Amino acid sequence: MLDILVYLYESFRMAELAPDRDALEKRLFAAGFEEADIHAALDWYAHLTAGETHERLALARDRHYAAEELERLNDACRAEIGFLVGAQVLDPESREWVISGLMALGGEDIEPDHVRWMTLIVLWRRGVIEHFTHLEDMLLNHEPGRLH
Repeated sequence: MLDILVYLYESFRMAELAPDRDALEKRLFAAGFEEADIHAALDWYAHLTAGETHERLALARDRHYAAEELERLNDACRAEIGFLVGAQVLDPESREWVISGLMALGGEDIEPDHVRWMTLIVLWRRGVIEHFTHLEDMLLNHEPGRLH
């Protein structure tokens, strides 16, 4: 799923420039992605929207992980999420979308690089663009923790 989302990000620098779903499905299938993976990625992607954060979520300072999340997201991944929240790259709602996306990745091992890519994709899709330059630089240069 993450490969498909990264492909979309790299192909359409502005989310609103992406073609309709049918055209996207054809393009992704032609690029060699599996049909089931395409549907799963586009379904998840379609639900990402910019909106107001629920009041209780906005007030939450700490994130308590469910057992399934603890199993899939190792200490390094949770530390990366915590760092991105502390650096104010992720607001509480975006953090939840990142975690949701990571949990939807299927059987692959989740690494801090996955956290950073999912963060970039969530912020891109939700239209929260002020952190793109720093986050993209951090991802492309493989320098975790550098946001200045």
